[in-house]
Amino acid sequence: MTMSVNEGIPVNTFRNYLNILNDSSAKEEIKLKATQELSEHFEIIMQSPAYPSFLESSLKIFLRILQEGDPQFIQENTMQHIRKLILEMIHRLPITESLRQHVKSIITMMLKLLKTDNEENVLVSLRIIIELHKHFRPSFNPEIQIFLRFVKEIYTNLPNHLSSIFETSCEIWINDLKDLNLETLLSEAYSVKTIHVEKPLDSNSQQIYNLLPRGVLSLKVLQELPIIVVLMYQIYKNAVHQEVAEFIPLILTTINLQPTITQRNLTQKEIFVDFMGAQIKTLSFLAYIVRIFQEIVVANSLSVTSGLLNLMENCPKEAAHLRKELLIAARHIFATDLRQRFIPTIDKLFDEELLIGKGVTLDSIRPLAYSTLADLAHHVRQSLSLDVLLKAVNLFSKNVHDETLAVGIQTMSCKLLLNLVDCLRHHSELEPQRSRKILSKLLKVFVKKFETIAKIQLPLIIQKW
Repeated sequence: MTMSVNEGIPVNTFRNYLNILNDSSAKEEIKLKATQELSEHFEIIMQSPAYPSFLESSLKIFLRILQEGDPQFIQENTMQHIRKLILEMIHRLPITESLRQHVKSIITMMLKLLKTDNEENVLVSLRIIIELHKHFRPSFNPEIQIFLRFVKEIYTNLPNHLSSIFETSCEIWINDLKDLNLETLLSEAYSVKTIHVEKPLDSNSQQIYNLLPRGVLSLKVLQELPIIVVLMYQIYKNAVHQEVAEFIPLILTTINLQPTITQRNLTQKEIFVDFMGAQIKTLSFLAYIVRIFQEIVVANSLSVTSGLLNLMENCPKEAAHLRKELLIAARHIFATDLRQRFIPTIDKLFDEELLIGKGVTLDSIRPLAYSTLADLAHHVRQSLSLDVLLKAVNLFSKNVHDETLAVGIQTMSCKLLLNLVDCLRHHSELEPQRSRKILSKLLKVFVKKFETIAKIQLPLIIQKW
């Protein structure tokens, strides 16, 4: 039988590739070539009438290779290429009824790989776990609790690794690849390290390799764990409620971790960005569960406020995507009773360098940042000191006249300023002169805005209509 869309390649050819993979005597290079051919034509195979039987035999072989083969930590190793391609093919499997019977065995294998395999493969394994749980929602089993305990252990150990993360070199220099002390290096690897071989065996030998960290220590893997815990809670809410509650102290510790200035200067920027990414995604996890576990979180509110400000202060200027995610998480947190706990430190949020950062892409962040802060200020305005009200007036008065901001943000700024008038009147009983001065400034802001509308914008509107 041939497949109509594959230029006449017989199904048996693909079965032969599987047989090569299953042959323990075949050389790794030949197995890699067979795996590459399977991967390249995988969509064609999936469209074939023979796909269900192919799925049965291929998964058996794929899972056996992953089960029996040793994890590889040198990215360029042939066996690593094979294992990664196999995982990617499993991830590409179409969500069909024929796959359902294999879901349990696939998930069991993926959960095993999380504990033993390298960063590259674990990241693919996590995507497989997410997709299969989203579409098939398998019934609860003890493996889920084991997984949550595993994630909990990673968070528990993170503070102990802080020095190693930021003080261990990302460059390894050796005379020969055989000299590599893999176990020692892997115990201190949290991101990919570059291995330089100074004396290759011959002129054609590769001189640079990449050491992949274990998934359990990888900062990139740590960034992906919160979303899976959230998914597990959504699917198995009653069964894992207590386990997820136990994450809260670990979350609060994680968002308050910060390297010293010396450690930040020692490390590569990418490592720091990955570390911050892991912290911010952990905060996003907290933002998701904050309403469910509000009592526990409020009891630890000081850790929440200090952690959020810590992340805003340290978020790298070039990582606009992280600051955006941080602001979205903050918005969710400010929408709960926790916002009252930010009153003692809210003045810091009116510092635009802290709120928005200095990055070249800050213009894309400003609308979200200002609307998040305005929402918080509006809800706690009656409790704000005159000094904080002055900061609010200064910032949002400037926004009213900022033509680089959308009309919606300018309008929102006007609404907030109007809502602050009554608060200023209240303060006028104690500090009449300062309050009057701020109110006078507000009047000037609105008069100037009306003047701008009358002189510039209104003629344009009339001309258009």
